Amino acid sequence: MKFYKILSALFISGVMLAGGMCVSSCSDDNDLNTQQYKGGVNLNVWGPRPVARGGELRFLGSGLDQITSITLPGSGDITDIRVISSGEIRITVPQDAMPGYIVLHHAKGEIKSITELTFTEPISLESFSPLEVKPGDEITLKGDYLNLIHEVIFADEVTVPEEAFTAHSRYEIKLVVPAEAQSGKIILSDAAEMPNWIYSDEELTVVLPAVENVLDLTDVKPGNTVTVTGTDLSLVTRIVMPNGDDVEFTVNDEGTELSFVLPANVSDGTIRMIPASGVEVAVATIGVAVPEDVVAEPAADIWAGDIIKLKGLNMELITDVLFPNVEDAVAPETQSATEITLVVPAGAQSGNLVLNTASGATVEVEVSTLKPEAVGFDPVPAALAGTLTVKGRNLQNVASITFAGAATVEVKTPTSTEFSVIVPATLSAGANDVTLTLTNGETVEVGSIELSAPECAYATALPGEDVEIRAGETFVVTIANADKLIGVQVNGQNVQYILNGTSLIIQVPEAAGKNSNFTLLSSNGSISYDIAVIPATHVGMTIWSGMWDCGSWGGNQDLAWGNYDWSQVPEGAIMTLYMTPTVAEGEWWCVSLRHGDGWGNLPDNVYSQIDQPENGILSVTLTKEILADIIANGGLVLTGQGYVLNKVDIEWEISLETTIWSGSWDCGSWGGNQDLAWDGYDWSTVKPGQILRFYMTPTVAPGEWWCVSVRHGQGWGNLPDDVYSQIDQPENNLLEVTMTQAIIDDFVANGGLVLTGQGYILNKVTLE
Repeated sequence: MKFYKILSALFISGVMLAGGMCVSSCSDDNDLNTQQYKGGVNLNVWGPRPVARGGELRFLGSGLDQITSITLPGSGDITDIRVISSGEIRITVPQDAMPGYIVLHHAKGEIKSITELTFTEPISLESFSPLEVKPGDEITLKGDYLNLIHEVIFADEVTVPEEAFTAHSRYEIKLVVPAEAQSGKIILSDAAEMPNWIYSDEELTVVLPAVENVLDLTDVKPGNTVTVTGTDLSLVTRIVMPNGDDVEFTVNDEGTELSFVLPANVSDGTIRMIPASGVEVAVATIGVAVPEDVVAEPAADIWAGDIIKLKGLNMELITDVLFPNVEDAVAPETQSATEITLVVPAGAQSGNLVLNTASGATVEVEVSTLKPEAVGFDPVPAALAGTLTVKGRNLQNVASITFAGAATVEVKTPTSTEFSVIVPATLSAGANDVTLTLTNGETVEVGSIELSAPECAYATALPGEDVEIRAGETFVVTIANADKLIGVQVNGQNVQYILNGTSLIIQVPEAAGKNSNFTLLSSNGSISYDIAVIPATHVGMTIWSGMWDCGSWGGNQDLAWGNYDWSQVPEGAIMTLYMTPTVAEGEWWCVSLRHGDGWGNLPDNVYSQIDQPENGILSVTLTKEILADIIANGGLVLTGQGYVLNKVDIEWEISLETTIWSGSWDCGSWGGNQDLAWDGYDWSTVKPGQILRFYMTPTVAPGEWWCVSVRHGQGWGNLPDDVYSQIDQPENNLLEVTMTQAIIDDFVANGGLVLTGQGYILNKVTLE
């Protein structure tokens, strides 16, 4: 057979530039600008030079897809142009081509090379053998001027350099076929900076591993061993699963049998074997087995903590199970090929269980949760603001009851057969639909109930959410049966009120907290309502006013010697003095604060002389030390020079925190403080949203680990959802716990609060 030289060039931009190539018939149109990389039709690089006749010439630039013909000396116009892109075109050099300049033609002009085309020695590749090889076989290439060849390139640019040739002469090259070689044409290269590539006409066939049949592995399982038979299997370097993972494999000495084990995460798809060349060969198509014919026992009336069985085929493939409305998957308690058991997690709802397998396949099984049944009401009709008892079956999981889709009442301590609630007084008399909400979030509609108006005084309209109720001020409610009203209480305290027809104006005490309630007392009963109050935390008052001229170190003793009760002022209060200077602007004046006894200085001589306070105003923070000094030494005396005293104000913020425990308890290493457990505190009086605070002093070195843990009394168990079970190094040595209804109920049901942890002293516990 005969092989002809075909030339291809690997261009390096800038090696052979045709700068200023618009030599003749070059258009001035901007679209045909030949300046380097300026756009238009532009020739930047061409080659190789010299080139072999029958080889390939490449042209790089821009707009080259607009070239219609290329003129070569001796060959005329060549129109058979391979357009690689707008930036690259190629032609095959005819055998009759001669040295000279090249001209590229386009619709609006031409580009002439500034260097001449030249030709190489007549390198030829006449044969290679064998035509079919395995990696590692030796191949022989024959031709002429092969001594000019310095590398042989197999398909996919697998290169064998000259130093790896086993024989090399003008007429012959021998080399070993590399493991990475693929089937395709052989390329001879002179390895120049812009090399000549000489292609074979025929393709070399590189043997690949082959299987007798692509296996159909339907319903296989992880752990199954797969064995394939074929030829040249010793060439395999990798077995790749459908998900891209490699697995280990073995091949017999003859290379006719290959085995591997399906991994735990095997999935549907094609399994491939890959030799060193990277060519992928299909081994098997796989359809992984999944659990089948799965049934749940029980499939209905399940609840958190119940044991549920799932029975079927291939059950050993299940890794975990997702329950509706539960984020985390549940692992089986027990597992076999035909059955798994699971503990139903908290929060699970009716719907489909999702059975997960390691392969990523899923199977769904429908289940339903325990629902209330045969629900009835007592009494019927029920009075607004009266007690309603709900009876039936499976009521132990009811969290709340909603009337008319609007008023929801929390259900406390329900049993399996009944619970009682106070009907909201703000509902409308007549038929009201009733919905029960379960602790897992599911809702059950249980019909409607007839409601009647209460006989005592009750509110028919409460202030809207946009109405701000402030401590120390009044708010208005509209009531019915006003003739029965005999009193009003806020947080159990009798308060003043004004009844004007059906409008009731109620005075809110100064000390009312954020979560308050008011009670309408009637001659025939009472009704209570929760209200949100904006606490009156700011106290401000003027304790002296007038026009006292200090002169030169006079003394104002109006706030000394029992004239003002400093014991009522809390630590941190701010006292502000308002003064008018009596000296000329810019001249010196001062104010001095002393205690009454001997007009002595305050502790550490603070405020003994304050020069020219800005704008004539001086604000003083009354520390614990200053207050103690003033109280012990006859009150406050003001002196100084050059001002008139106009007013003295004092203000402070009322803390809504109530201390429920104080002392100095050393936790040590997981000791337990039970002073607020086992009837040490009535947690039923706490309301959701209140803040429980623990003030502590670490007993470890700064930066070392310590922690605090909040538990309930019964068995020192964790709070719901394990919140606050271990808080490491609370910031500022203060832990704040927002009281939710769940935490309150947990304390009430399980013996109150136990505090434990390690490495701190408990100083105080407050509730706000």
